[in-house]
Amino acid sequence: MNIAEYLDQMRRDIPDCSLVSFGDLRTGLSLRASAADPLRQDQLEEILQHAAFTFSVSDALAATGETETADGQSAIVARPQGVLIFVRSPDEPSDVICCLCRDAAAEARVVDGANKLFHGMAGGA
Repeated sequence: MNIAEYLDQMRRDIPDCSLVSFGDLRTGLSLRASAADPLRQDQLEEILQHAAFTFSVSDALAATGETETADGQSAIVARPQGVLIFVRSPDEPSDVICCLCRDAAAEARVVDGANKLFHGMAGGA
């Protein structure tokens, strides 16, 4: 399965998920997306900027011991349209999956789907 197919499958498998995108935190580029309603590239990259900022704050707080974090792999940001759930690759921290879901209850499914995608990419998908 290629990345686009993984993203489509993830969006179908997660109830009330309207967007799944794959991007690079280092470059700020959204590389692929699967959306219920098409988004412009600048909208996708704005979401990616939220992910980069969220992870940079989380990493800074974890480094100072200001907060207890799980593994720093996922983060959630509330928005009027729902919640953005971000998942970084454990092997390539600049790779990120960004999902827009109705609520935070989808986090476990998003993390699971993202990890399957990252594993599939590492295997040559």
